[in-house]
Amino acid sequence: MKKFRIFLSLKKEEEWINSIQEEGYKLVSVNSAVPMYTFEKLSTKEMFIPYVRLDFREKSMKKTNYEDYVTLFSDSGWKLIKGSRSGGAQYFQQKRPDVSRGIFSDKDSQESAKRRYVKYGYSYGFLFLLYFYIFSRNTSWTQIINFKSWYLTPNIWNLKGGSFWYAFLFETPFALFRVLPLFFFLFLGIYYLIRSLINDDSKFKRK
Repeated sequence: MKKFRIFLSLKKEEEWINSIQEEGYKLVSVNSAVPMYTFEKLSTKEMFIPYVRLDFREKSMKKTNYEDYVTLFSDSGWKLIKGSRSGGAQYFQQKRPDVSRGIFSDKDSQESAKRRYVKYGYSYGFLFLLYFYIFSRNTSWTQIINFKSWYLTPNIWNLKGGSFWYAFLFETPFALFRVLPLFFFLFLGIYYLIRSLINDDSKFKRK
């Protein structure tokens, strides 16, 4: 069973995964790029429903350090489902029912997530301001939100029939290439700052 879901909160993502598992499924893979979660139906003989925990790493790790990190979790009874030594969310699953649901890096994970999201938010915010400054030197900010001003072909909006559609379709990719980065940087800046607030470690309350 595959499910598509987008989360801003690591805690909400973790809770959702485990709620699906409680229905008799087991998480087997995660595609972070899509994002897509793949679950496998447990057989009637499998009475144990493994719990899933997310651990967030702010920085990348050397290969040997990452192997030690995964081994440490493995020795503590956790199997890596999805992760990367480049950082980000690491998905671990209980190996046995006697393994404690608490993980040693809870607080570090929460603080790392917030720091990384804040850094991303500020970085994209800076790129937005830089691009906006460059773009606004040649046009006013009101023209930025007027999509007709994105097209540079003289009198394009006065053309008729095939001439209009040819000019419109030809220039549209170039117009989008000029303007979309501005909105892209703005969206990502706001997105990551919101994630940093939602994943504030002071808001994490474990049962």
